[in-house]
Amino acid sequence: MAETTEPKGASASQPAEGAQPAVEQAAGKVADKAIAAAEGAAKAAAANPAQPAAGAVKSATPSAAAKPTAAAKPAAASAAPKPAAAAAKEKEAEAPVAAPKGVTRREFLNYVWGASMALFLVQFGGITFLFAMPRFRAGEFGGKITVRADEFPQPNQAPVSNNVGKFWLVHTDAGINALYKICTHLGCIFPWSDAAKIFACPCHGSQFQLDGTYIAGPAPRDLDRFTFEVLDASGNVIAASTDGQPIPMPPGADTVVVNTGQKILGKSHF
Repeated sequence: MAETTEPKGASASQPAEGAQPAVEQAAGKVADKAIAAAEGAAKAAAANPAQPAAGAVKSATPSAAAKPTAAAKPAAASAAPKPAAAAAKEKEAEAPVAAPKGVTRREFLNYVWGASMALFLVQFGGITFLFAMPRFRAGEFGGKITVRADEFPQPNQAPVSNNVGKFWLVHTDAGINALYKICTHLGCIFPWSDAAKIFACPCHGSQFQLDGTYIAGPAPRDLDRFTFEVLDASGNVIAASTDGQPIPMPPGADTVVVNTGQKILGKSHF
């Protein structure tokens, strides 16, 4: 018997032709699902404009997706962060107010100690100042010394020494005076020379006239002198020398008060 042979191409084409209707059917189902999805997305977008469907977002153009809807703007504005100043004010308002801090025990003791030291220093300084102030009683050097008017010598006679007051009572043609017995050179005590009729310092040879005027030697100025007042018998001041210059002995003079606390420097000869 003769065998019938079929070409290979014919056997391969038959299954392809049989599968075509299945492919077309599957494609139709996919198309129907896409259309249904698109319609659902359109309905959802129409029902809620603020939340577009995922499919609508994919199919929308870039320009449409970039523009937010009117309903989304208030939500974005409410979600925006608050300014830093407003946030700081809110934090300050919420922060608890701290109670005022009182004085501690250590601080109180420091204040007491400082006040005590200040009071002690003031008292100590005042006592020291009062103690250092010179206080001279009448009749001793540094205070007022009273001599009788008749103790003064006659005019141009030898001076009279007052050892308590450390001064010379002199009487010249210009009047009476009280000269300090300390040399103006280096502070030596000088005597009166009856032979030369002058004051002669034995230390370095300074010489002065009866009225205290400089004559020779290393002394830089005339003799220093004290202020004095002349009183009558009733204690009234009838004459006074406040600049160390001699004054005539007034009539009715009873006593002379020499103030050894007020020394007048002699006139410099340089």
